[in-house]
Amino acid sequence: MAGVKRVLVTGASGFLGRACVAALRARGFTVHGTGRGPQTIPEIVWHQADLLTEAGRAQVIAASRPSHLVHLAWEARPGLYRDSPDNPAWAAASLDLAARAAASGTVRLLGIGTCFEYGPFDGNCVEATSPCFPETAYGKAKLAASAGFAAVPGGAWGRVFFPFGPGEPAARLIPALIRSLLAGEAFPCSHGEQIRDFIYIDDLAAAITTLLDSDLTGMVNLGSGEPRRLRDIIGWFSHKLNSEHLVHFGARAVTGADAAPTITADMSRLHAELGFTAPIGWTLGAERTLAWWRRKFEEAQP
Repeated sequence: MAGVKRVLVTGASGFLGRACVAALRARGFTVHGTGRGPQTIPEIVWHQADLLTEAGRAQVIAASRPSHLVHLAWEARPGLYRDSPDNPAWAAASLDLAARAAASGTVRLLGIGTCFEYGPFDGNCVEATSPCFPETAYGKAKLAASAGFAAVPGGAWGRVFFPFGPGEPAARLIPALIRSLLAGEAFPCSHGEQIRDFIYIDDLAAAITTLLDSDLTGMVNLGSGEPRRLRDIIGWFSHKLNSEHLVHFGARAVTGADAAPTITADMSRLHAELGFTAPIGWTLGAERTLAWWRRKFEEAQP
């Protein structure tokens, strides 16, 4: 897309936000970021605002005057986000933000959703044909916001699957596994037969940037397109750390979306229509992730 490329990234200081900021700057965008707290990212224009308030949304759109919008901000804390009572408020705020951006002249809007908008899960999720009957409050709220973004001229909605990488919240599966094994602690987990679609964080940011800087509209899956069993993912890291004996499969019961047999992405739209190929991939991404968490662990030792 030609012309000025000034992008507003909501939730820019988060795990995915930081990766997106780096990818967007590398692609030539002038990046504006927003969040509730003070600026934590150098070399971008920061707007401190609470997007759950009408005043906050009006303030950040007026101050940034974006030609492009990437909307990431949402409740995302592990253990809280799926059933958070704030989910409906975030859906309403997201729809209002999209409307305000479009009215201000933003020509390209990309909202970031979740694979949990699909359901029930059993196989590849395909944007045009897979049913959307989300089981969580998070999935329901994201689905409600998706229709508004897709309906705006120049609007698209990306459904993210399972990102991992440096800086991931420590309570999530891969960081929790690595940290436990590095400490020599047992890691109780589920049976591990669930099949999931994990994508390295920098590959996901590259996919988001490619999608934003295109004319593709509607719903677009954002995953790797490479199904993997959780047992194999856990096994890869535990083998690298010579700690297979610390992993106890079947020690924890799983319910709800965590128990779904398969949650994977059909990546035909992004690959075929935009020619996107992940620059890093699983193996190198996993190696970088392990090295990063190992450094963090060593730095924390007395």
